[in-house]
Amino acid sequence: MSPRIEQQRFRWDDARAREFYDEHGYVIVSEVLSAEERATVQPAWDELVAEAAQAAEMEPDDFVARFPQNRDLWSKSGAFRELLFSSAQGHIARHFLDTSGARLFHDHAIAKPAGRSATIPWHQDSSYWPLDRVGNSLWTPTEAVSAEGGCLKVLAGSHRDGPGKPQDFLSPDGVDRDSDPRLTLLPVEQGESVVLHGLTWHGSSPNTCTVDRLAYLTLWVPSTARFTPSHAGWHPTAAHIDVAPGERLDGDWFPLFGQVADHDDGEAVEFDPPTPGVGPTMFKASESIRRHLQWLAGASNAPMSMLVSAEGAARCVSGALREGLITENQRAQLESVIAELALQERIRERFVARDVYLSTVERWWHLVGYAIEDRLQC
Repeated sequence: MSPRIEQQRFRWDDARAREFYDEHGYVIVSEVLSAEERATVQPAWDELVAEAAQAAEMEPDDFVARFPQNRDLWSKSGAFRELLFSSAQGHIARHFLDTSGARLFHDHAIAKPAGRSATIPWHQDSSYWPLDRVGNSLWTPTEAVSAEGGCLKVLAGSHRDGPGKPQDFLSPDGVDRDSDPRLTLLPVEQGESVVLHGLTWHGSSPNTCTVDRLAYLTLWVPSTARFTPSHAGWHPTAAHIDVAPGERLDGDWFPLFGQVADHDDGEAVEFDPPTPGVGPTMFKASESIRRHLQWLAGASNAPMSMLVSAEGAARCVSGALREGLITENQRAQLESVIAELALQERIRERFVARDVYLSTVERWWHLVGYAIEDRLQC
């Protein structure tokens, strides 16, 4: 059965847009960003990419294919900061949350270069946020995005299913929703945005067109949302949360648009934590690989930066050969993966960019990770 293609569109302030959003868990709207505001996204993105690509000694196109997501743009780019505070995004997010105020949880952009992207698995956004309220997101591409261009796919009305477990993008047991009869594709024209409920199941397919796809996202939560690290304390943005568990989110890192209500408003939610499993997991990817490298190097307390340095890498490769985990013919493969890990660590720390497809993590586990985990379990 072919997926349904969404045809309904509204201005964001049309009363029917709110009704559609409440019923379906998403809505395609216009005028979230004006033409002038949208025109600032691509050059601002290109500037951030150029700086990071130069530091990585890569061509910008290759850098974007390797690190397609960049987060916290408003905090490191004057253009994105201006876009956040001068546009109507905060007001629009609050309107669809139906709250007296909204806070930015974070912003980011995701590129899908033509022919060089992969699938974003099915998931619910709010399952990854360490907060007790359901949020929403505003998804705005710089150009039109067709069904073949990696547009969003959603399960219409799935926000009413309630919270599911946070999906692990590295797990082969993730939820597959492509055969669900509610499957709907959301191609958009230039100037259109998607408002997405935080509990709506969604994902996207690879961009098989000849045109690159860039989407700018702002992610929002009710202003009364409370810090709840028990189910998602591993989220990178949690490092910027200065309030104690159970207290309302606050601080300059989470700008407020509107007012904070005297009572808790918005939709309360409680997610179960991810199910612990054996093998690779996106929730502890860095921690697991660091532990593996420490074992190979014989340095139990060494930080990641030392383990992936030239000296640390040599010790790890020697350890893998000594333990019989690789053959001499596989030395270059392991050296290549560790070099990728070193690059990934530098880019993550300095530029907050990352590989959303976790391809290097998968390479590590298939080359030596599973074998090391077996040794550590003995």
